[in-house]
Amino acid sequence: MPTRFSRHVAGCAVLAVSALATMQAAHAIETGRIDARAVWQERSLSACRSEQSQTAPDVCLLRTMQRSGARPQAIAAARMLVKANKAGFISAWRPLGKAALATVTYPFRANTNEGSLLIGSDGAAIDVDEDAVREEDRATAAWRAFAAAHPDAVPFAPADFVGNTATADGGQRLLFSTPLKSCHACADDGALLVAYTLDKAGVVRERQLLTIK
Repeated sequence: MPTRFSRHVAGCAVLAVSALATMQAAHAIETGRIDARAVWQERSLSACRSEQSQTAPDVCLLRTMQRSGARPQAIAAARMLVKANKAGFISAWRPLGKAALATVTYPFRANTNEGSLLIGSDGAAIDVDEDAVREEDRATAAWRAFAAAHPDAVPFAPADFVGNTATADGGQRLLFSTPLKSCHACADDGALLVAYTLDKAGVVRERQLLTIK
């Protein structure tokens, strides 16, 4: 039986679509096979943030994780994030069928210190916060109208996971909402509703901008 949420999704016009190859080339991080064991409960990283530190922050992070007894999976995931120039660690894990949503903490960033990675069954991790408004999105009439009304509004990470629906071929569609506003303390001017479609094996195949609300 369709839920109110699924009826809303079905009724949304698809504004922009990103093909798998393009999306993964620009937004995927190869993490390898990871699971909930990749989560690390943060220890103090104040020494890594100090200007007197003798090592780079990312190196200090990995050493701190090793010394605190972090699991090998957690260290491996952090290494992959460092390799992608996104120094951080996985701080939470949420199973989503054959995929998962990993919360990433970026301890050395000045403002947005959390992000979300959608991890498919193939190990590809899609950064759902990076370039939240893409070129194909900006070309839509909906975005142009929103931008004209709110010229200073930008996406503020992290995106919120707001729902999950099944697809006709046995896959699933995961939906994320990202607030649009002009500053951290400002009220929301709107939100992007984006869907990621996974096939029945749990591999991310498509990104769709459903609506700007």
